[in-house]
Amino acid sequence: MEQSTVENLIKETQLAVPIIIDEDFFRNILTNITVPVSSKFYTFLPKKRQLIQETNRYWFFSLRRILRNEHASKYQLSSWKKLWESLASSIGLYSSNVLSRNLRADKDLISLMSESKHPYSLLCKLETYDYDNHNMDLFIITKPILVIPDTKNRSRIISWENANTRYQREVNLFPFINRLKRITPEEYLENQNSFP
Repeated sequence: MEQSTVENLIKETQLAVPIIIDEDFFRNILTNITVPVSSKFYTFLPKKRQLIQETNRYWFFSLRRILRNEHASKYQLSSWKKLWESLASSIGLYSSNVLSRNLRADKDLISLMSESKHPYSLLCKLETYDYDNHNMDLFIITKPILVIPDTKNRSRIISWENANTRYQREVNLFPFINRLKRITPEEYLENQNSFP
């Protein structure tokens, strides 16, 4: 990938993410990736992530897909892919492939990508592991981060990100046996405000 494109994507990613990313770490990933000429909408990125820690909370941030802006509006989802995307969303499955299909079904976002003067956008993933509550319960928030360079409608992107964010709480079934339970954003916020 050309250096100017890499620098632009790094700058735009830092603006889109609520944490400070390791720019050199992600710059190295993008610099060393070859994006082949292809009619496909996206190219996979290596599964490398940055860990950010603070008291009672930590994050993992990763780049998941390079999206080809020129192909954003040239793809039609088949019926079975639409069905799979709907099923995966309803059961709370987090998948960058499913999110890419979901994205292509959103006319507003496809329009933003098609209008971009830049060749690529990024689909990223931000995972938050949060113990910062009265009971020290574990909450896991998994959120997609969509980076469309120089977009004028970041609020529309944030709306899509929030709609596709998954909230989970670790619950105890038996002694030493825990599982993750899907919860609503409101339940998460309620527990964040539970300090005495």
